[in-house]
Parts: sequence; structure tokens; C-alpha cells
Amino acid sequence: MAFSLGQRLRATRKLLGMTQEQAIEQLEIRYDIIMSQQTLSTIENGKRKVDAERELPAFAGVYGRSIDYFYETLKLLSTPPSLVLAKSKPTITVDLDALTHRDKLELAVELIHHVLQET
Repeated sequence: MAFSLGQRLRATRKLLGMTQEQAIEQLEIRYDIIMSQQTLSTIENGKRKVDAERELPAFAGVYGRSIDYFYETLKLLSTPPSLVLAKSKPTITVDLDALTHRDKLELAVELIHHVLQET
């Protein structure tokens, strides 16, 4: 069964471990888009379309995905999202623009070290 755009937005938000409130807060802080929880819910349920010029690029930015990502052919998860979330690790959001070049290098080293330890 193919995803609708709203379902893709919901699945991505949940995959990132974000609540609707957190997504709405980021939309406002980062992109000056004011949205109620009811509006986000109607979008995720396919009852309201996403503004392709303002809202979709903002969702892509908040969720760290390209706009194309939301239009790729995706299949519904066979595992309920709550079970997927329980297995996922916490997500930490970092404003990369606020980091110095040295901070970015140190972060990269930590990430590489972490990845090598898991393999």
C-alpha cells in the first residue's frame, strides 16, 4: 500500500522521535510557519494539502530530508510505528550553523568513532 504525502510526513516525524508539538515548534522557530496541532493532524491524515511553496520545504528542513524524499515510492511499515520507535535510539538535533569549524570536526570524529564501534 503506497503512502500519501501526509502519511509520509507522519512516518518521518515518528521515525525521528518527534511529537507533533516539537515539529510545530521547529516550523515556527526555523521557518516562521505558524501551525496548530489540529492543522498538522489534518495534514498527516490527508484531510488538508500541504502548501508546496512554503510548508513542504519547511517540513523537509525540520525533518532533515529532501523534498524528493516525500515523493519517493514508499510502502507502509509492516511493524506498527510504536514498535519501531521503541527500538530506535534517541535523536539529537544540532544547529550546525552555530558550531565552529573545530566543533564540526570534533563531532565528525565522534560520529565516525561511534559508527566504527558498532560495526
